[in-house]
Parts: sequence; C-alpha cells; structure tokens
Amino acid sequence: MRLSNTGIYLEETETGSLTACPFHPPKQLEAENTAHQCKLTQIPIKPGLDYTFIDLQIAGPFPWRLKWKRTQLVLGFVERHWAKLPVENDDIDKLEVGQWFHCIGDELLIDRTSSQGTRIHLVRCSQELSKFLFELDPETPLPLLEKFASDGAKSPLRSGQMNAATQTAATAIAQPGTNGIGHRLHLEARILSWIAETMNQSASANQANQSTINAEDRDSIERIATQIKEDPGHEYSLHELCEIGRINEHKLKSAFKSIFGKTAFSYLREVRMDFAAELLRADRLSVIQVANEVGYSNASHFARAFKERHSLLPKAYQCLHRL
Repeated sequence: MRLSNTGIYLEETETGSLTACPFHPPKQLEAENTAHQCKLTQIPIKPGLDYTFIDLQIAGPFPWRLKWKRTQLVLGFVERHWAKLPVENDDIDKLEVGQWFHCIGDELLIDRTSSQGTRIHLVRCSQELSKFLFELDPETPLPLLEKFASDGAKSPLRSGQMNAATQTAATAIAQPGTNGIGHRLHLEARILSWIAETMNQSASANQANQSTINAEDRDSIERIATQIKEDPGHEYSLHELCEIGRINEHKLKSAFKSIFGKTAFSYLREVRMDFAAELLRADRLSVIQVANEVGYSNASHFARAFKERHSLLPKAYQCLHRL
C-alpha cells in the first residue's frame, strides 16, 4: 500500500493458481491529515481476490481516493453510519448500513462520510477470477459478472438494499477475528458467499427493472442505440435522441439505463471509443483524424476518454497494434 495526501494506492494479490490460498498476513495502514482520518486493513484471500475494510472520516472538502493497478470488479457494503460515493453524471449516492454496492474500475472515490466516520468493507475480484467464477455456472444469469469476465470494461457504481441472505453474509464478514487458519478459512467462505448473494440480488433487481419496460419503449431505445452505432461521430443532443426514438425525455433516461445499465451519453462514449479503437488498429488515420471521426475536436478530451475505456492512450494503442 502507498499513501498520498488524498488517498491510498492498494496492491493486489498476484494472479496464479486460483485454488491456492496464500494466507499472507494482513497489511495495515493508518493516515491522518487535516481533511482525512483513515485506518485500513487489507487481507489477501487468494490470488485475484482481496478483502479490505476501512475506517474513514472525511472532515474537509477533499474526497478520499482508493486506487489499484488494474480494472477490477469491486463489491462492498457500509457497516457503520454512512458514506457518499459518486455515480454517473456527477451524481452522488448516499450509502448507509444495509446497502450493497458494486462497480468495475481501477479506483473508488469516497466523497463524504458521516461526522462520526464510517466503516466500509470492500471485496476486489480480478478479471481472471471473475472468468473462473462465471465458468462455474454459465447458465445462471449474472450480468455484472458475465460483462466483466467477457470484456473487462468499466461500469459505474450501482447500489441496492441487502435482503436477509445478503445481510447475514455481510454480518458474518464483519465479525472480528484473529489471523489464525480457522478464521481465515471461515472469512474466505463468508466472502465468497456474500459475493454470490450480492450478484444474485443485483441480477434480480436488474431483471425487475427491465420487466417494467413495455415493448414500445424497448423498441424506442433499440432504435436510438442502433442509430448511435451506425453514426457514432454525430453530435447528438438529448432532444435529437428523443426524436430518433419517438420517446419523451423521462422515458429515454429511465428506460435506457434499465436496458443498458448506463445513460445514453455514456453508451455513446463507449461506442465512440470502440469505433476509435477499430480505426486505430486499421492504422490508416492519424490520432487527430480518428478523434474527428468519432466526434471529438479536442485531442486531449479524446485521449482521456479513450484511455478510460481502453487503459492506453490512443497513440500507444495504435503503436501496440501496429507492432
């Protein structure tokens, strides 16, 4: 773990045999400045699976950032008080006791905490482990796990209220214990159980959201998505997307997010970056020309969006595929 003034960089357990359990000792870190007080414990469960719990109090205007090397599937819950975490479009989600949350990315930003601080439990899964878990039962519909296992793309924070089974697993994880072999084996079992319960609950919530969308609205959203894929370089407005789908603004926002798990403009950005990657691999256009093709007049904005999607700057991506 490495410390900075605004957060911590977390290391991850090295990938290897997914059935191995290394029993590495926990890593602990305490940090305090004028804006933050943090006590963090990281426990490697097995290669590709890390468990962390954090006691954090944010007293100043600056958020606290947890960062790690690779894009990972992150699941968590709040044990004490509350914390506020950013979601899409600069919105903030207040997470309280009894709620689960998950995201896919290489960092977690904690914007605010209760004045009494908060305790947050996090589980981070590598893509390799996610593939292993998904392949155990590919027939069970778990969209989040399947998405990360297949393409490794980032996904914004989602949250929900824990049901009885998920809450029971979370309570078991939060029980204090020693670092002995018995506790560590129980902890691994509890964490895997909580992951399974949370995945199932998230999938059920997603299915329930989609079932409330009628066929006409679903067709409208599909028309919008098709148009975006056919012409990703066009500068769309919200009004124009509504006209394409023949749908009102409220339905566009709610139905699009329910079907695709993201806003229309987040979807547009991803389609643009995937098309940009295709153009860069073809190696017939310069980076600036590719940026223009996908609707970006500002090269730095394009580079930032591309790196967020593909983890490389456009030029580096082009050179890599050229080689």
